[in-house]
Amino acid sequence: MYYFKISSRSLFSKWRQYISLFLVSMFGIAISLFLMFVVDGMLSAMKTKAKIYYGGDFQIQGGYDYLEYYNASEYVKNARSVLPKNAVVSKRLTCRAKESMLFYEGAEVMFRQLVGIQFAEEQALLGNMNMIEGSAKDLSDKYDILISEPIAKMLSVHAGDQLTLLTTKKRSGVETVSFTVKGIFRDSSIFGMYTIYASIDFAVDFSMEKGDYANRICVYFPDGSFSSKNLPKYHKALSSVINMYPMVKDKEEFYDVLYGPGFKEETSCLVNIESSMQELQIIIDAMNWVSKLIIISLVVIIIVGVSSTYRVLVLNRINEIGIYKSIGMKRINVYRILLSETCCLMILGCIAGFILSLILCGITKQINLSFIPAFDVFLTNGVIFPKLEFSNIMTVLIFVFVTTLAAVVLSIKKAVEITPVQALATTE
Repeated sequence: MYYFKISSRSLFSKWRQYISLFLVSMFGIAISLFLMFVVDGMLSAMKTKAKIYYGGDFQIQGGYDYLEYYNASEYVKNARSVLPKNAVVSKRLTCRAKESMLFYEGAEVMFRQLVGIQFAEEQALLGNMNMIEGSAKDLSDKYDILISEPIAKMLSVHAGDQLTLLTTKKRSGVETVSFTVKGIFRDSSIFGMYTIYASIDFAVDFSMEKGDYANRICVYFPDGSFSSKNLPKYHKALSSVINMYPMVKDKEEFYDVLYGPGFKEETSCLVNIESSMQELQIIIDAMNWVSKLIIISLVVIIIVGVSSTYRVLVLNRINEIGIYKSIGMKRINVYRILLSETCCLMILGCIAGFILSLILCGITKQINLSFIPAFDVFLTNGVIFPKLEFSNIMTVLIFVFVTTLAAVVLSIKKAVEITPVQALATTE
């Protein structure tokens, strides 16, 4: 405490000499944290969209030689019996819409696929949708649907309007069904821009199947407690009630067998969200590496800037160091005083940098970036929502703090080792 008192007095009395060090550390830390918050927010938005599109944190998919379950509710029941109580397990049916169109007052538009969901079970997951009209909570009837913003704009429909779905089936020819639009969501081109969400009961009819049919069982943890580290444990638990294929990192390994020779008995595979997002992994890795490279570069600038500038300041205080040593102060105590100054300076820089990064995050959330082509996959309602994680913040701050102190020790080593006679004989 004694050394911090001396160092704090020195900082306040000579604050003009230290202002440049403070600004270097503040801006370096602020930009590093801000970049980390933005990248984490962008990746979090993309992952949330992927969870909505694919059905949760992981899926159970399988069959004999095709992705299909004719007794899907039995699989849901078995999965619920062995998974944690906070896991939401539901069945889904994703159907390709090859010859289907939506009509509204003379306007028409084609859509790519229809996703049949269990409205009640997926309320928590659908609550993460970026809704611009209506709400997923209003879904209740077999002929209620959610449509994307582009479809709504092309048809000029709003929540509450009724539109017509026309589809051509091999067995029964052309069929039309009236739907009520319960909500309009904003999504990216990658994750379902031309997808509509409807009741799984209608999806079964749409795919010309019967009864308890689905092609995937979805598992979602609404409280955010899911961790990919637990996947082996969940796989082992599921294996006790379902015939499970061995754990795979890439779902294509399972598909190669399923669509190739097939299975003699119904076999299922645990497919995590990362495997479903395999095509985007290059983008995710690139963003992580670029952000890490920039953060490391900024940290190096902080270290070099603080240590080199501090060395000059210490050399200008060589007489002061000589006085300390001439009155009997040991070398280690001189180190403590100078390092205490650095600690105070870095603590102030970290606090100011963190506050500045929060201000930058607040400004970022006010800027609508939806006009940038193909950038919507990283946005939430058209803007970037930076994500703050305490562990990441502390990692960056501690790393900057420790490495800067180490660099300062090396830079002041010569000045501290000087003898009192040499120090007092030096002219500033």
